[in-house]
Amino acid sequence: MDITHSGGRMKLIMLGAILITAALIGGCASNSEFRIDNIPMYGQPEIKRPAFLKQADATFIQEASDKLGSREAASTAWYAQGEKYITEGNFDYAMRRYNQSWLLNPDNYQPYWGFARVMVAAKQYDESFRYFERALALIDDDYQKPALLTDFAIAYHNKGNSLPQEQATAKQSYYSKANQTFESATQADPGYIKAWVKWAYALYYQQDYAAAWDKVAKARALEPTAVPAPFIAKLQAQLPASAQ
Repeated sequence: MDITHSGGRMKLIMLGAILITAALIGGCASNSEFRIDNIPMYGQPEIKRPAFLKQADATFIQEASDKLGSREAASTAWYAQGEKYITEGNFDYAMRRYNQSWLLNPDNYQPYWGFARVMVAAKQYDESFRYFERALALIDDDYQKPALLTDFAIAYHNKGNSLPQEQATAKQSYYSKANQTFESATQADPGYIKAWVKWAYALYYQQDYAAAWDKVAKARALEPTAVPAPFIAKLQAQLPASAQ
C-alpha cells in the first residue's frame, strides 16, 4: 500500500480578494482536454512557449509582483494557493498554481516540491524524484526541510511498493533509499513527528515490524497520541509489542 505525503509545515498565506486576469495563463484545452498548465513548468523546455503566452506570462508576473510587493512574495503566495488545492485533492488546480509560483520565481524551492507531490499522487514516481531533487538543491528553509525530506522518502517507498515481487532487488533498493531519506529527515529535526509516523508506516509495509515499533516509540515519546490506534492494532497483529 502507498503512504501519503506529509505536507508542508507552513501556514497558508491568504490572498484575500486579489483577482488578476492574467492568472489564467497556461494553455487552452484541446479536444482531448490537454492543458500545458497542468504539467510541471508548462512542459518547458520540451514544449516551446508561444509568443502570446510569453506576453501573458510577462503581464501576470508584473501584476502579481505589483500586488504583493515582489516576485518572491508573489511566488510564495501562489504556492500557498496550490497547497490549498492539493489538500482538497484538486490536483489540476494545484498544478496550475504551482506553475504560476514557478513562473514568478524559478529559484523558489516550493513549486518544485508541489510538482513532485502532484507527480506522486499520479503515481509518476520517477518524474517526482527530479522535482524533489531540485527542491532540495534550492531549499533555504531549515524548518521546512524535514517535511520535504519526508515527502521524498514517501515517494521512494511508494515507488518500491509499486514494483512486483519479481523485481525484488529494485524494490529493496527503493525501500533502502526511502529509509535513508527518512533518516535524513529525522536527523534534520528529531522533533518532527510526522517523519517518525510516516517512517513507521513505511516500515510496516516493508514488513520490518520491529523497526516500525521503534519509530512508533519515537513518535509517541514526542506525542503520546501521534500514531493512529488502527495502525497500532495492525502492527500489534503482525508483531505483538510484548514479543520484541
